[in-house]
Amino acid sequence: MKHVYVFQNAPMCGEELAMLQGTLKRWCDEQHVDLSSPQAERAAVELIDWFQFGLKHSDQLIEMLRRNSP
Repeated sequence: MKHVYVFQNAPMCGEELAMLQGTLKRWCDEQHVDLSSPQAERAAVELIDWFQFGLKHSDQLIEMLRRNSP
């Protein structure tokens, strides 16, 4: 049997954006990374990808960033 995954990107609400921004800032602070650095940009893209995949809580998202950071 073939599985087909369809991801629909619904617009994010203000609370979701604030949570993602706070999560990114928290990770940057932990990693001693400037929020405007290329490393932070990559982390932001990962955050959004994980969020759209279905991880909706800050603790889940930051754990994924921690696992994937060098």
